[in-house]
Amino acid sequence: MIISISGTPKTGKSTVAKALARKLEWKLISLNELAEQKELYLGYDKSRKARIVDIRRLRQEVAKISKSHKNLILEAHYSHDMPCDVVVILRTNPKELRRRMRKKGWPKRKIEENIEAEIMEIVKSEALESAKRVLEIDTTGKKPEWVAEQIVRKLKLKRLNL
Repeated sequence: MIISISGTPKTGKSTVAKALARKLEWKLISLNELAEQKELYLGYDKSRKARIVDIRRLRQEVAKISKSHKNLILEAHYSHDMPCDVVVILRTNPKELRRRMRKKGWPKRKIEENIEAEIMEIVKSEALESAKRVLEIDTTGKKPEWVAEQIVRKLKLKRLNL
């Protein structure tokens, strides 16, 4: 089974994915780290100060990895674009997201763009277009371990060793 943990930036994807991977003893793949390791970029967006990930090539890498690992957790704000069995969309109150982004020193334009994406449910909408199954969890004020437990319960998973 492949679980994709997706959502607007700063919703807790990385920490929840790590907690879930520990709980289930599954392999976790940070798609941003994989893209960095394999140099899977199309270019650079100067206005957002971010690299543009090559989703097609990243999908190919995930497919290769999934051949040797039965159970995977994928994590990134675009992980819903990967082949998976279920997408878990993490949501967070926009006021809390704004606080987290300001704390990280993000530019105002980038903060507002991401807050708008959260309000308009952009990631959820994208996931619903292609995913077999979508689960949505609000992480506002929740500990990552609690969110991971909710994922396990809602998906009726058991700890499976690789």
